[in-house]
Amino acid sequence: MRDRVGLIAAVLFLVVVTAMAVAPWIFTPLDPLTTDTSQILQPPAWGHPFGTDQTGRDVFTRVVYGASYSLGVGAGATAAALIVGIVVGTLAGLAPRFVDGIAMRGVEILLAFPEFLLALFAIAVLGPGPINVATAVGVAAVPAYIRVARAETLVVRRSGYVEAARGLGVHPLRVAVSHIVPNTLRPLGVIATIGIGTTIVAAAGLSFLGLGPQDPTPEWGLLLSGGRNLLGQAWWVAFFPGVLITLTVVSATVVGRRLRRAGEGRA
Repeated sequence: MRDRVGLIAAVLFLVVVTAMAVAPWIFTPLDPLTTDTSQILQPPAWGHPFGTDQTGRDVFTRVVYGASYSLGVGAGATAAALIVGIVVGTLAGLAPRFVDGIAMRGVEILLAFPEFLLALFAIAVLGPGPINVATAVGVAAVPAYIRVARAETLVVRRSGYVEAARGLGVHPLRVAVSHIVPNTLRPLGVIATIGIGTTIVAAAGLSFLGLGPQDPTPEWGLLLSGGRNLLGQAWWVAFFPGVLITLTVVSATVVGRRLRRAGEGRA
């Protein structure tokens, strides 16, 4: 509570999550797909607080519904990448040095590329589509989690309680599941909080390029793409989706960084 910046970021992120969960049924009685030719490119007003787009659809409604898709993709891709990273990173940390070295050289090669570029490579192989976007973003995020999980595994495996368990003859698989993996989850969970913002940006970027869901799907990147050519005529069509993307990513990143600092005992 003493960290005002972190508190504001947490509140903003909670507002976006709440909008994703309940706003489609409470605050937005309009259909995000319904067009109205009599309301084309109307500026923000009482009836349309975010204005209307080039087909007369309510931008506020589409932005709120877009939160469900964008946050769903970000959370789902991050969770999948986290699970794969834990499994592969733990196995690499427990494997013989030769196997660990080969695995980590491959991970380091992947880490040399930006995540968005890896997502583009993955979507080029999988093909465009909403499900493939989530898969591509998750695949691009996996190498970072593998590296962290492997580093934490190397630290935990040398701890006294792990050595004691081995000395008592506990099966190596049980040692890994009961002692090593649980003690690597906290730093990975904190990094995953930051990673949600990264995956949201990557998914929105792919949708902006036309590789994700297609119109009329209300998705933040697609909404931003649809309004980029209207900035001089109807700035609100692209402005509000862009603001929501920015606020969500910044708030998730700030919360994640504050959690990481708290876990490390730093102010």
